[in-house]
This record gives sequence, C-alpha cells and structure tokens, in this order.
Amino acid sequence: MKRSGRRLRTIFAVPAAIGAASLLGLFLGLTGDGLGDLFAWLLVGLAPFTIVAVLLRRSPN
Repeated sequence: MKRSGRRLRTIFAVPAAIGAASLLGLFLGLTGDGLGDLFAWLLVGLAPFTIVAVLLRRSPN
C-alpha cells in the first residue's frame, strides 16, 4: 500500500507544482504591478509551455 502512495505522489508532483505556479501567477496578475506582471506572465505561461514541450518531445508512431 505504501508503494502505490509513493507512486501517486511522484505522478502528481509535477502537475501539482504547475497548478500551484499557475495559481500564484493568477494571483500576481491581479495584485502585482511592474515586475509582478512579468512573473505572472511567466508563471501562467508555464503550463502551456510544458504541454507544447512534451508534445514536441513525443516520438511519432
């Protein structure tokens, strides 16, 4: 049972981090100004950038 818990944790670690970064980016976009806006764009853009990078790395079958 403990093994599957570790596996689930490792499976969902990166998506959870991307989700947290997106939420932080949205919060910074609403409250920040200047440099906060830059970080908001970077954090919110992390999810689509990751999706495109993974799709480009996939081998065509």
